[in-house]
Amino acid sequence: MLKALMTATAAAAMLSLAACGDSAEKTGENLDSAIEEATQGEENMQDGALENAGEGIDNATGTERNDDLGDTVNDATDGNPNTNP
Repeated sequence: MLKALMTATAAAAMLSLAACGDSAEKTGENLDSAIEEATQGEENMQDGALENAGEGIDNATGTERNDDLGDTVNDATDGNPNTNP
């Protein structure tokens, strides 16, 4: 129950911040990292659910994040290091 409430709150925060001009994907990445650190004690470097949702919002609104080379490579390879972009 608490996990669902945290996820819903984080999603609402991400959508509201995306409307303020910040990249929804970056906001989702930050929220994923905060949740992972709070619940697991460490950050998971893979794309999380909120980051993926934020990327979808950015794609739908025409906002593309191009300031992070690592994220660009991860998007191009779908997170699989064996994929040739």
